[in-house]
Amino acid sequence: MSNRRVVLLSPGGTFADAVLALLADRGVEIAAFLLYLPGGPGEWRKAPTAGRRLLSLAGTPLRWARRRVRQRAHARAARRKGPVVLTGRLNGARMERDLRRLAPDGVVLAHCGLVARNVLQVPRDGVVNVHPGLLPWIRGNSPIGNSLVRGVPLGATAFRVDPGIDTGAILARRLVPVSGVETAGELREAVFRLWVGMTADLAADACAGRVPPGSPQHARFPLCGTLPAPEQIALIEDAVRRGEPKALFDRWAPACDPLDLSLPFDADAVLTARAAE
Repeated sequence: MSNRRVVLLSPGGTFADAVLALLADRGVEIAAFLLYLPGGPGEWRKAPTAGRRLLSLAGTPLRWARRRVRQRAHARAARRKGPVVLTGRLNGARMERDLRRLAPDGVVLAHCGLVARNVLQVPRDGVVNVHPGLLPWIRGNSPIGNSLVRGVPLGATAFRVDPGIDTGAILARRLVPVSGVETAGELREAVFRLWVGMTADLAADACAGRVPPGSPQHARFPLCGTLPAPEQIALIEDAVRRGEPKALFDRWAPACDPLDLSLPFDADAVLTARAAE
């Protein structure tokens, strides 16, 4: 077994549980599951009106207490699959101290928020992540809906995390296979499964010291904004009715390795032209 120390960083939840279960099934042992507390002390400022900001500020203690209860519940479940470390908020001083104490060779993100430079500098071999969209074309939020809006098929990308937003060197990209008979819910589930599987693959590779330098992203596409949930659901359902996910898959699949639907890095210019048509 490798003695490399790899930490999985996450706020917990369904995604992290699925990744931990897959790693346990494969016999992959990580050094720790670092479970951070979602939110931050100034989040009340994001409310749209002064009245809502006051209400949000007043509710901060109760909100944080509830999050701490959920965090501990996640920790109890996760401890059946390996060591768990409860920490503070993302990028906070406590989290940085805990991460330095763990002294990881690498950190793998699991449905994690944006990681600050001070955290990126802790692991010797850097931080890696899987984004549920195809980079460099689909950066940012609501990747399923934004993929269909921008004419890019559904997929996921493993990459090295840098201080930008989804701008680090690409390690692997795969398409979600689409036959054309899937419902909108089934497509969302397929993206989720690919995302989980590639994250587990990435953690296993990190434990074995097999994470390559990656291929730099030479193009910068606009960030994808957050689509409200009802809008994104309606958009996906409409695209399914029009057969768009299947058409996009059929258009890009010939550029992939047929064994795992991975996209070669030298096909980016051609694929970008297809997305623009």
